Amino acid sequence: MGVSTQAWSFALCCVLVTSIALAGGDPPEFMFQWGSNGAGEGQFSGPHGIEVDAQGNVYVVDTGNHRVQKFTSEGDFILTWGSFGTGPGQFNHPHGVGIGPKGHIYVAETGNNRVQKFTSDGVFVTTWGSFGNGDGQFQHTHGLAVDSNGNVFVADRNQNRVQKFTSDGTFIMAWGTPGAGDGEFTGTNGVAIDLQDNVFVGDSSPRIQKFTNDGDFITAWGSAGAGDGQFNFPRGLSTDEFGYVYVADRNLHRMQRFTGVGAFITKWGSFGTDQGQFRSPYAIRASGDGFVYVADSSNHRVQKFRVIPCPWDLDGRGDVGVKDLLILLGAWGPCPPKEDCPADFDDSGDVGVKDLLVLLGNWGPCE
Repeated sequence: MGVSTQAWSFALCCVLVTSIALAGGDPPEFMFQWGSNGAGEGQFSGPHGIEVDAQGNVYVVDTGNHRVQKFTSEGDFILTWGSFGTGPGQFNHPHGVGIGPKGHIYVAETGNNRVQKFTSDGVFVTTWGSFGNGDGQFQHTHGLAVDSNGNVFVADRNQNRVQKFTSDGTFIMAWGTPGAGDGEFTGTNGVAIDLQDNVFVGDSSPRIQKFTNDGDFITAWGSAGAGDGQFNFPRGLSTDEFGYVYVADRNLHRMQRFTGVGAFITKWGSFGTDQGQFRSPYAIRASGDGFVYVADSSNHRVQKFRVIPCPWDLDGRGDVGVKDLLILLGAWGPCPPKEDCPADFDDSGDVGVKDLLVLLGNWGPCE
């Protein structure tokens, strides 16, 4: 398919005058769901944690059943491990879950006030933690995340702090005290880490705080309320490859997405049982391949959504620029039948002037 000289001239002219716009404002698209209330394979009792590995497998912390279940990205059951108890591989109300760079699974238990480490097949490796207020002790563990070096960050909720450990549980440091100031917490909930190893913490005050990997405060956003960028118990956090931050706003039964410095982008969800609705969602996880999974706790299910934070980034380089423009112009005209047509942004069946204007209106970094 070719493109006219007029189209080329128009495009080049528009490039000179277009301004950078924020990408990623569309809410994710519901794909499918799985799960129901129960104790069988693929059933759940109030799932509170969710994680996705590099192969796309989904790990669900089935809190009320005191176990972890592993699924394919399509929701097909693979295996499960855990039972109620205090022994290795047993759980007492597990909550947070994270995956290390070598594929190990870390699970934070609220009832046993500890962290357990497993292989991706559920084989027990090690554990650490006990009830108390010392280094490496916990009082009501909630969220958990692992950085690129394998360090494990645990939200020690009732002690208003975050603790950092090596991959084998050796204590490194902790930060946080009770309060509403920078670096202070009123109950730490979810934890997430971005590609730069910055640490995001959900605080019951309610707000999100961002820190360096060593706990130095960077910024914060959020307040109590139901408006955009406001929260009522921000429980689960996740980041994606574009640096976006996802928040499971539990008591408002919705998800919110922000830039890495807290600028609101979009939201989705409401109270209910239909597709795309939630009842007390506890956890959210961006998988890194364009999908987001939500542990819809009181609906005892997992919902999967498709999200394209920057659909105009046709070459996948993290910004909208000349190469994307060339791809669009090379596809100018009717979309081939039964083939993907990623440059057809307005879903009109062809690539034309409207699609060109959309691309140019989002010129610049995918922020």
